[in-house]
Amino acid sequence: MAETQIIFRLDKKILKDLDESLKISGFKTRNEWFRAAIRDFLGDREREKVLRKLKKLEIKGLEDKDISEMIDKWRHEKK
Repeated sequence: MAETQIIFRLDKKILKDLDESLKISGFKTRNEWFRAAIRDFLGDREREKVLRKLKKLEIKGLEDKDISEMIDKWRHEKK
């Protein structure tokens, strides 16, 4: 897998707070946390996209929670 380096700047206090939070959250490195954050963000966008499409459909007896459960199951099986 080809990787691209991303560089960003943070205030020293924010970076210190981030590092402390990462340890508490169980991440070993900033890179590990950043990748997980991006995966979650992209997963949320994909979920919203699918939910928008499903909202256009009107199915009797099918509720939003049912759709969310189906999407969660699909995402879990996809991994």
